[in-house]
Amino acid sequence: MSEYATQLSVILVDEFFGGLSSRVFGALAFNGRLPFPRLVQHSQLSPTEVKYGLSVLIQQQLVLWYSPEATVQSSYEADIHSSYALARCSKYTQLVKDRLGDLPGDIISNVAVLGYARVGDLTRTYFPTPGEQGPFHESIPVNPHPDRDDKPHAVELFHSTIGNLLRAGLLGLLHESHFRPAADNVLEAEHLVPQEYHATSKKAQRAAWEMAVVKKLEDWKYGSKSPAEMVPPVGRGAKRALEEGEGQPNGKKTKLGKQPQSETNGAGPHPGLAGAGWLNNDLNLRLNHEKFSILMRNQQLVALVEESIGPTTAKVYAKLLRNVESHLRKCKTELDFAEDNEGDAELATLPRVSTDELTHVLHDMPDLADALALVDPRKVNLSLLEHPKKVRKRRKSQELGGNEASVEGAVSSDESNDSSDNNRSDVSGIDHDSGSAKGDADYPGDRKHKTPDTTPDTTPKSEEPDHPLHTLRQHLFLLAEHPHRFLRHGPRTLITPETWVIPYPTLSHTLLHNALLSITISRFGPLAGRLFRILSSSATATSSPPKLDEKALVLLSLIPQKPMRTLLHSMHRAGHIELQELPKDGNQRRPGTTSFYWFFDAQRMRRRMLEETYKSMGNLLRRARVEREGVRGVVEKSERTDVAGREDEFLGDEELKALHEWREKEERIWGEVARLDDLVAVLRDF
Repeated sequence: MSEYATQLSVILVDEFFGGLSSRVFGALAFNGRLPFPRLVQHSQLSPTEVKYGLSVLIQQQLVLWYSPEATVQSSYEADIHSSYALARCSKYTQLVKDRLGDLPGDIISNVAVLGYARVGDLTRTYFPTPGEQGPFHESIPVNPHPDRDDKPHAVELFHSTIGNLLRAGLLGLLHESHFRPAADNVLEAEHLVPQEYHATSKKAQRAAWEMAVVKKLEDWKYGSKSPAEMVPPVGRGAKRALEEGEGQPNGKKTKLGKQPQSETNGAGPHPGLAGAGWLNNDLNLRLNHEKFSILMRNQQLVALVEESIGPTTAKVYAKLLRNVESHLRKCKTELDFAEDNEGDAELATLPRVSTDELTHVLHDMPDLADALALVDPRKVNLSLLEHPKKVRKRRKSQELGGNEASVEGAVSSDESNDSSDNNRSDVSGIDHDSGSAKGDADYPGDRKHKTPDTTPDTTPKSEEPDHPLHTLRQHLFLLAEHPHRFLRHGPRTLITPETWVIPYPTLSHTLLHNALLSITISRFGPLAGRLFRILSSSATATSSPPKLDEKALVLLSLIPQKPMRTLLHSMHRAGHIELQELPKDGNQRRPGTTSFYWFFDAQRMRRRMLEETYKSMGNLLRRARVEREGVRGVVEKSERTDVAGREDEFLGDEELKALHEWREKEERIWGEVARLDDLVAVLRDF
């Protein structure tokens, strides 16, 4: 991991968990994997203090540990990626609140603060019995204690909310492998997976064993069960135990997750909770950062569609992305799509969405037809769009060929004009018979009245121009025919319906290219952006970038040589483009006999920009720390439990002014950190 990323992680741990935990984390981050005695030595803390710090960091899964045998000393390792995710906690909460509501957002926020938590502990903290405090009462702000009659329904809603978060993949089940480093998980998987596989050769047997190891690691990380199996319901006993826990005989309370012996056999659901499935209280919950990366990528794709096409089509695209989210486990894929039809094999591996599955979009968005500017072709005078030379040439041909209509077998000028007008009308992309876009002209449902056919019509009604889904298809075709290729269209066959595929690898490359282009323009101006587009025009994620000399760049960019040379050297020093020297006379590197070729390397620039972004985020957080030290007394006074929420009563005018100024500065700083985090997501996670 890079130096700036490590420094940023240590600052984030210090902001969220204090100096003790940050010193332990910093010792592991800068020195690598350490056993406990070496960790005490590098952290310059006492063994007791190191244990306290490790307990907090392991709870948050910021420090990973592994002990191969009971007699071998454990070793500890810092997880930089998990520590960086601390900067996204508020973003995760806001995403869930905007999508599912306040209660799911609060649950996500609390699980992020705790690292991981049991369902039973969360339930007891949110809904404590009178005179009892939940295990997380100091970390979670709970709601007021509900009435006894409403409590079962409130707990039912709480369990169903957690179940929905599990099914959506935003929460995951904790496994012991999540506390181990990746290399140690591989060793454990290789030790557990048997090597006896029936294969024709040793090479095939080795490949089968490696696939089994990869499958084992994925089951540990994401879970081997389906979302429905990951949310096992609990019977009536746990509900009755929670309801009657306050009045158990002999002053005992039934433990959460266990059922009374008299109600476990054949007992139906509680009358007030019919059909409700309660979660097992022993389930350990954690945040699924991969799923949140998918949500952040979808958010940026919708913003790109809104900027490129329009807000209504962007809403349709958001609905389509949301239908596909449940089928994706991780955000970054290793697939790369070729142009046209060469990537069909890779397209088959991604989830597909049929047009019929998007019918709910019509109910949520009744204004789809208003967003399409379909013009009546009879009201469009296409001759006004022609070049004046062509108009004069056609008029001259009409004057000279006036007597040609009397010749037998010849075509009159009027007929030729009609045929030419019909041919020109095809360029407009409007089907004159159906009034639909030309992109739909290849489908049977759009031209079935043009060519009479005696075979029975099997065209679905969704492809007919008068059907409501036809407008939805027009928006989908806009996405598919855009230069960014937001969708790939799968035509309808006799076996399969019409489907749509989202090419995530290609779109991730588009987001990366746009981010790098915007950075170049903001630093060096629009002329540098023109050079960037030329050098990156044919560069993809896998193909080698084109290499051009100054003469070719002058001809392509239309920029004079002297200012262009200044721009090229400035961009080269900043790491935006690369330079290759090719001597013409062997190893003698003389400027007069050396050719200089400029090219663009997306991966090099991506790594360079990622390092600079980490550095900027760290500097912003250091600046926030310095600004906080100037008003430390006022901030600490406002954070006291007896003053919080009543600052106007306990703080003076000068203190209130200093506090408001500090909060405005803090809000601006963290807003800038969130904006840089969006750039990190494009450069690293997508």
